[in-house]
Amino acid sequence: MKYLKKVLQNGLTIVEVPSGDAESVVVDFFVKTGSRSETAKENGISHFLEHFLFKGTKKYPSAMAISQLIDGIGGEMNANTGKEHTQYYIKAASRHLPLIFEVLTDMVQNPLLDSVELEKEKGVIVEEINMYKDTPMYEIENVLERTMWPKDQLGRDIAGTKEIVTKFNSAMFANYILRHYQTPNMILGVSGKYDRKKFWQLVQKHWAKHPKNKFHGWDKAKDKQAAPRLKVEFKATEQAHLALGFKSFAYKDKRNPAVSVLAAVLGGGMSSRLFSEVREKRGLCYYVRSSPSSYQDTGVFNIGAGVQIGKIDEALRVILEELRKIKNNPVEAGELQKAKEYIKGKSILALEDNQVRLDWFLERIAFYPKIQSPKEAFKKIDAVSSQGVQKAAAELFKNKNMTLAVIGPYKKEKIFKKRLAI
Repeated sequence: MKYLKKVLQNGLTIVEVPSGDAESVVVDFFVKTGSRSETAKENGISHFLEHFLFKGTKKYPSAMAISQLIDGIGGEMNANTGKEHTQYYIKAASRHLPLIFEVLTDMVQNPLLDSVELEKEKGVIVEEINMYKDTPMYEIENVLERTMWPKDQLGRDIAGTKEIVTKFNSAMFANYILRHYQTPNMILGVSGKYDRKKFWQLVQKHWAKHPKNKFHGWDKAKDKQAAPRLKVEFKATEQAHLALGFKSFAYKDKRNPAVSVLAAVLGGGMSSRLFSEVREKRGLCYYVRSSPSSYQDTGVFNIGAGVQIGKIDEALRVILEELRKIKNNPVEAGELQKAKEYIKGKSILALEDNQVRLDWFLERIAFYPKIQSPKEAFKKIDAVSSQGVQKAAAELFKNKNMTLAVIGPYKKEKIFKKRLAI
C-alpha cells in the first residue's frame, strides 16, 4: 500500500494514500489532542469542539449551510474524538475535492464559535452523555478507565460530564483552539482518487502560509497501581456488563504484536477461547471479547462481556481461568496460526475502505516511532511465537495490573472481591 508524507515549513504534516481503484476521495484533518490534553474544568471540550466546528464558519455561516452543501454532492462528513486525537473528515466523489477541502479548512481555520449555537449544542451533548449512561455496553469502558486512572486525565470520560460541559463558553473554545489546533500538532490526510496537482494547489493556497505556533502537549499517566481495583455501579438492568482491564503497553512497545495475537486467541472471533468457554459451552453471555489499545505512554487490555445477572460470578471465574491457562501453557501451533490469520484477514477486509487506509497511516504518523505499512505490520504478527504470547500474558495478567468494572443490579462489592486474583 503506497503512501506519501511531507512536512511543510510551518510544521503541518501531509499524508497521501492514493488508490487507483476508487472513485471517491476523503479529506481528513487529524489533530493530536483529545480528552487527556484538557484541564479539569475543560473535561469534554475536545469532544464538544468536534460538534461545534460543524456549526458555522466564516464562509459557511451555519450548520445548515455546511450540511446542505455536502448533502448536495452526496458526500459524507463526520468526526470523532479520542483520548489523544480529534478527527474531521469529508468523503465525496473525486471531482468534489476542491469543495470538501475548502469546507474542512474553513471549519478548522475560521470557526464562528457562535454563543447562540453553543447554548443549543449543550443540549445535544447532554443528551449524548445521557445516551451513553443509559447504554451499559458503552458506559462500562468509561467506568473501567475512571477506575484504572482515578487521578489522571486518561481516567476522564471523553464526553465530559453534564455539570462541566454546560458551563463552557466561546472564550474557552477559542483558548483551547489556540493551545492545540496549531500546524505542528496536526496532520492533513487525503485518500482515494484525486488529482495530485490540484490537491497541492489547495494545500499551498490554504495552508502553506499559515503561521507556525507552539502548542500545548499532554501529561503522562502517573497512576501507580499496586493491587487489584474494583468498581461496581448499580443499575437496574436485565443484563450485567463487566470489563476486566489490565494496564498494558504504549504504541512504541515491541511487545504489541504478541499482545495482538494474545487478544485474538482469547477473544477474537466465534472460535476464540473466551467465546467458546463463556458463551458456547456454558451459555453465560451474549457477547464476550478482548481488545488491546495503546496510548502514547501506556495501554489497556480489556476483556468485556454482557452476562446473565445471576451467573456473573461463574462468568468471571471462567474468564480468569482462561487467563491463567494462557499464562501457564503455550498456545499450540494451529491455534497460534489461526489467530495470526484472523488478525491479518480482518485488517485486509477493513483496509479495502479508503478512510480506513488513511486512518492506518494517520495513527502511525501521529503516535508511532516508525511508520509501518500493513505488509510490514503483518510480518511482525507472523514473527510472534507461542513463547512470545505466553510471555506477554504473564507480563499483563498480574494482580497489580487488574481492574474490574461492573454495571448491573448489584448493591454489594464483596461478591466480586473474592474473584480478584489471577
